Amino acid sequence: MLLFSRLFSRRSAFRPAPFRVFAGMLALLLAPHLLQAWGREGHRTIALIAEKHLTRKTADQIKELLGDKAISDVASWADEVRNQPEYKGTGPWHFVNLPLGMGYADFAQQLKDKSEPNAYQALRDNLKLLADKKQTKEKRAEALKFVVHLVGDIHEPMHVSRAEDKGGNDIQLQFQGQGTNLHRMWDSGLIHAQGLTDQQMAEAYDHPEKLVAQQWRYAGSEQWLFESYLLSTKQYAAAPNGSTLDEQYYTANIADVRLRLQQGGIRLAEALNKALD
Repeated sequence: MLLFSRLFSRRSAFRPAPFRVFAGMLALLLAPHLLQAWGREGHRTIALIAEKHLTRKTADQIKELLGDKAISDVASWADEVRNQPEYKGTGPWHFVNLPLGMGYADFAQQLKDKSEPNAYQALRDNLKLLADKKQTKEKRAEALKFVVHLVGDIHEPMHVSRAEDKGGNDIQLQFQGQGTNLHRMWDSGLIHAQGLTDQQMAEAYDHPEKLVAQQWRYAGSEQWLFESYLLSTKQYAAAPNGSTLDEQYYTANIADVRLRLQQGGIRLAEALNKALD
């Protein structure tokens, strides 16, 4: 079992926000427009971290594809277009549904055997398209925007979870006297409860130990997904349907949120460097 929280214990920047900030951000947590994966702030945080770890050649290639936009500017593009007619088929690209209770070997095999569209296959396909310089600039730019977003989705635990409850969307919870659901808590609720901007989060979280960051880079996308799978499994036990969540839940889980944002940023940079450098 991966020890997610321990990796953040050394830095004072990762201490939980005071609960008055947590309660003060409640309206944001429950807002219906924050149902996208990680929310805009989470996706931007991952991309902002990644921007600091791109090679010069990769950064130049991105500028050629995106013009005056940075990857942090397009991090939520895939959510913004998913309901447009030409992109409606991309909806399943944002998640992977698998039954709970598997070890890594079975999990990885089921990922590879899945025939329906999913985040794992979509990421692989778009990375391949991005790296193919025979493709048009427009196709490669679109693939780049999908890659930036999908790496973020894969690092959000509830995007690698069960089909029967729609990735936690059907797990109804009470939080500070109001209704929410498990998926929403992880997409945006815990992030907003910190009271930090995406720039502040990127600055605070982008300090991995060199050896740890190297291990993250070497891990394949199957491992990224399995880490999220382990965390979503833990959440189903920690927040069953009908639960009332409180400050203790925030304190117990915020380090995992921060870790996944940090890992997502480091790994996004590595994926882009491999595809473009």
